[in-house]
Amino acid sequence: MRLIAAVTCAVISLAGADLLTAEDIRADRLFPETTIGYVEIPSPPELINTILDHPLSKWIQGLKEFSAATKTEAYRSFLTGRKFFEVQIGAEYRPAIEGLTEHGIALGFDSRTRGAALLVRGRDAATMENFRAKILELTRLNKNVKQPDPYREIPIYKLQDGGGAVVNDWFVVTNNGDLGKLLIDRILDGQTPTGAALADSQTYQRYQSDHRAAIGQVRAFADLQAIRDAGRNDKVFTGKTDNPIAELLLGGLQSVIRKADYLAASLQIEPTSAELRLNAPFQADWIPEERSWFFGDSATGRAPALPAVPETLLTFATYRNLSQMWLRAGDLFDERMNDQLAEADSNLSTIFAGRDFGEDILGSLRPEFGVVVTRQSFDENAPVPTIKLPAFAFVGRLRDPEIMKPELRRTFQSAIGFFNIVGAQNGQPQLEMDMRKSETLDLVTSRYVPDKSQAGSSAAPLIFNFSPSVAFAGDRFVLASTAQLAEKLATAPNADDLTNVNTQMSLDADVAGAVLNDNRDQLVSQNMLEDGKSREEAEAAIDLLIQTVQRFTRANVMLENPEGSIGVRFLLRADETVP
Repeated sequence: MRLIAAVTCAVISLAGADLLTAEDIRADRLFPETTIGYVEIPSPPELINTILDHPLSKWIQGLKEFSAATKTEAYRSFLTGRKFFEVQIGAEYRPAIEGLTEHGIALGFDSRTRGAALLVRGRDAATMENFRAKILELTRLNKNVKQPDPYREIPIYKLQDGGGAVVNDWFVVTNNGDLGKLLIDRILDGQTPTGAALADSQTYQRYQSDHRAAIGQVRAFADLQAIRDAGRNDKVFTGKTDNPIAELLLGGLQSVIRKADYLAASLQIEPTSAELRLNAPFQADWIPEERSWFFGDSATGRAPALPAVPETLLTFATYRNLSQMWLRAGDLFDERMNDQLAEADSNLSTIFAGRDFGEDILGSLRPEFGVVVTRQSFDENAPVPTIKLPAFAFVGRLRDPEIMKPELRRTFQSAIGFFNIVGAQNGQPQLEMDMRKSETLDLVTSRYVPDKSQAGSSAAPLIFNFSPSVAFAGDRFVLASTAQLAEKLATAPNADDLTNVNTQMSLDADVAGAVLNDNRDQLVSQNMLEDGKSREEAEAAIDLLIQTVQRFTRANVMLENPEGSIGVRFLLRADETVP
């Protein structure tokens, strides 16, 4: 496997026409029907040129840190190796790689032989023969091998943990001799027995049909049914978890991969964005009763569009029936975690004046909710903490606001009293409460009261980042780390729900850069202490981090479940003005 990974990285790092447009044979007709994983790069030159010519790449090359890296011994060794390759192949590295990979790259994993193979198809047989004679021949010099082992008169070159060969216009690398011989036979014979190729697999054909219009510079397919039948990675498909956060975010997806017959992936890189998609077939009746809280009835649960407030750093919006998840804990988590949850349930019921936390408190919330994180600002005369944390809030809706508003208000007041008792025992400042009520807004706030030495300080303790507050507006419920954010979210206008989106997380890179800049001095000091750098070195490292974050505009993760399928989409957008 180290061989496959190394050669893959080497070819791509040096890295068309689509594999599926080859006139005589395609890579998916060379790999056997027992192939359980398949990755293809239809046009490696397009991908490598997109990366090397990307505005971000040019920005990186303009950094003084990059200039310093070019003077290191490691970089000089890389340049020497690249120049040696160019001299041997008779062309500069980028045109050479274009010729060597013109008709694509494919990587396959075979369950029968337990082998993996990399297929690289060049421009023509003459190009690949030049590669064999000038590059592969050098491999036997290191091992003092006079002649490579032949198979059907094709020289087989010994490589680390495997072997490689050039067959017509194909370069074949594998860690399994039987798989390598099968691939060479099919290339030489120019045909594959009916039903014996990956392309003949019904699962692969469904994948092809479902994603015929999909684009992607890198595409991947995994036969989940074959993997399950082989008994590989059983923990991925079955069993209980000990991590409630993982269950909250991904539990429903585990149920999907226990039923779906394949998983598809695609990667597309553009000058201003990069997008990774993971997709699988989906049916609502695949979700067992104990996980119905994840997608809702008939898998129709949709994430809400959260209120928009200035300088929002991150939003997380989802559909999850938290009450049902809590009550179903015995079916979802292992024994140790259930013991911890039972203890937590007892303590929470005490805090909530005897009300059952799962049924009464979580049950009072609708399953559509979200979390909002914003850059925090501080009042002019208030203590400003040394480390300025973002403000954050839970935003949900109450099923019966008239009943639950007074209950939650009283519970919040009791919790503030509890925090004051604990804080007094630890020498912390006390929380002072305030209430404001109007026809449209019910706001309960608290703030830490500074002593004389802390008033107006610009280096106050971390605790002054917080002014815990709750707000009610109609059926909207907000529990926030600051009074300012609670009021903003409660009064912001409603937005329309998202279409076909079960979960969405969005990060604003500009605000992230501003938050880092707010804490620049502290980050520099921490870098000096942890890494032993001088102030100048630490400042350069932190400034580079901030600049790198600000090269992007937004990152999004979405879990979508339109009819008949489910997908996770990762989208990263870059600043169009880079560099």
